[in-house]
Amino acid sequence: MKKWVIGLILVFIVFLYVLLGQRHKEVITSEEFYQSAMELYDRGRYGEAIDRFSQFLRLFPESQRVSQTQYMIGQGYLKMGGYEKAVEQFEIYIKEYPHAKQIEEAKREVQLAKEKLKDKKEEKGTQESEAIPEKTERGEAKKEQKSLKDMEVMPSPAVKKGKRRIAVQAFDFDVRSLDQVEKRMKGLKEAGVDTLIFRVFQEKGEPVYKFATPRSEEGVYFKTEYAPVVDDILGRIAEMAHRNRLDLFAWMTTRYAAFGSAKNPEQLCKRFNHQTKKVELTKGYTLFHPEVLKRLEGIYRDLSRYPIDGILFQEDLALRPDEDFSTEANKAFQKEFGNLPQPESFYLDLQKPETGLYQVKTYGDRFWTWANWKNRWLMDVAQRLMNAARESNPNLQFGLNLYYETILDPSDGLAFYSQSLSGAIDKNFDYYAVMAYHRQMMRDLKIEKKKALDLVTQVAAKAVKSAGDASKVMMKVQIHDWKSYEMIPPKEVEEILSEILSHGETSFAFVPYTERFPFQQLKQKWGKTSQ
Repeated sequence: MKKWVIGLILVFIVFLYVLLGQRHKEVITSEEFYQSAMELYDRGRYGEAIDRFSQFLRLFPESQRVSQTQYMIGQGYLKMGGYEKAVEQFEIYIKEYPHAKQIEEAKREVQLAKEKLKDKKEEKGTQESEAIPEKTERGEAKKEQKSLKDMEVMPSPAVKKGKRRIAVQAFDFDVRSLDQVEKRMKGLKEAGVDTLIFRVFQEKGEPVYKFATPRSEEGVYFKTEYAPVVDDILGRIAEMAHRNRLDLFAWMTTRYAAFGSAKNPEQLCKRFNHQTKKVELTKGYTLFHPEVLKRLEGIYRDLSRYPIDGILFQEDLALRPDEDFSTEANKAFQKEFGNLPQPESFYLDLQKPETGLYQVKTYGDRFWTWANWKNRWLMDVAQRLMNAARESNPNLQFGLNLYYETILDPSDGLAFYSQSLSGAIDKNFDYYAVMAYHRQMMRDLKIEKKKALDLVTQVAAKAVKSAGDASKVMMKVQIHDWKSYEMIPPKEVEEILSEILSHGETSFAFVPYTERFPFQQLKQKWGKTSQ
C-alpha cells in the first residue's frame, strides 16, 4: 500500500478518535453541568441555579435534560417568589413539552404562582408601582451571596401571623385513672398553659400509659386498621382537654410507626455500616416504599378524625448520614439522577475514636446532593401526610420537630438529619418545634451551662429570623433531666426563657411534662398568651 494511502488512513483514524472523544466529553460535561445547577438549587442558591440552568439550555440544546431544565427554571423562580417569571417559565415548559412527565405538576405550579401573585397584589393594595417579583429577586440576590451556614437566617416574606402557644409535651402522666389525668389538665390551665402535646403512639419496650388498658405492646392510642391499637383513648383525652380549655396536639411518629413490620424487611430503612462496608437493616420504615406511604396516610387520616387541634411530627421524620440505602430509596434516587448512591464517594474522612463508633469528618460533593434530595423527599412525605389528615379536618395545624443543629448550622442539619429549616418553611408548617435542650447540649458537647444557654439563644434568634414570626417558633425547653432524673430548678428554666424572649415572643413547649414542676411561678415570665 502506498505511503500516502496509509497516511490518509491514519489521519482519518485520528480525526475519528478526536471526534468521538469530543462527543463523549460533551455527554459527560452536559451531565456534570446539569448536576452543578441542581446542587446550587438544592443549597437554596436559586438565582445562581437559574443562571446555570439557562446556560445549560444554550450549551446543550440536544440534551435529554432540556425539558427537566426548563421545569427547574420555573421552580427556581417560584422558590424565590418571582411569581410572574415562574408562570412564564412553566408555561414555556407546558407549551414546548406537552408530553413531559411533570406536565401536571407544572400546571399546578402555574396556578399556585398566580394565586401567590394575586395575594401579593392584594397585600400591596393600590401600590401598583412596586414590581413584586423584581423586588423579591433583588432581595434574594443578597441572600445568594451568603454562605450555606447563613442562608437559613434570612427572613421569610409574607408570613401569616400564627397563634402563640404555651404547651407541655407529655411523655406520661404517671397516674392510673382518667379522672387524675383531667385533674392534671385543670392544673395546667390554671398555670397558664394553653396546649397539651399528647403522645398517641407506643413503641415496644417503652412504658405504657398507666390509665390505659393495653391490647398490644406497641401501636397507637386511636382506632385505625393500619396499625396495632394499644387502647382507643384519644377521644376521651381530647374531650377532657377541650373541657378544660386546652388545645390538644397529637404527638405522632412516622418512620418508627413500623409496628410489627419485621416480616416485611423490604419496607424497612437500611444504613451503610462503615466498619463492614455493607448495607444493613436499621430501625424504622423506609419512607420511599409506596406501601409504607399508603399505610402512613391511612394512619394520619384516622388520627385526624378525632377532635384534635393539631399534630406534632415526631423527630423520626429525619434520616441520619448513613441512612437510607434501601432498595426503594436507591431506585428513586437513580430515577432522578441517573445513578445509584455510592457510599464510597460520600464519606471521605472516617475516624474511629475511643467510643469505637466511626465518625465522618469530610463528606464528598455527591453526598450533599443526596442529603438535599433526602430532605426534599422527607418534606414531600410530610406534605402528603398533612394533606391526608386535612381531608377530614381542614383546620388541623402541624408542627415539625427540628434538631437544634439544623438551626445553628444548616450544613450539619442536612448531614446529620437530612433536615433543613428552609425546606420546612417551604411547606409552611404552623410551628417549627426546636429541640434546643440545654442540659442535653451540656452533656453531648461537654460544655458549661453558660455556653449551652448561649447556643440556645443563637438558635432562637436564627429560627425567629428565618420563620418571620416568633409565635411560629416553638422553643422546646427542658424541665427534667432525663439522665439524672432530676427536675431542673425553676430559676434555671427562667434564665432560659429570658434569653429566648429577648429575640421575640416565641411559643414554648416544656419537655417532658412533670407535675412537680411549678409552671405557675413562670406564668408572668412568658407573658400574655392568646386564649
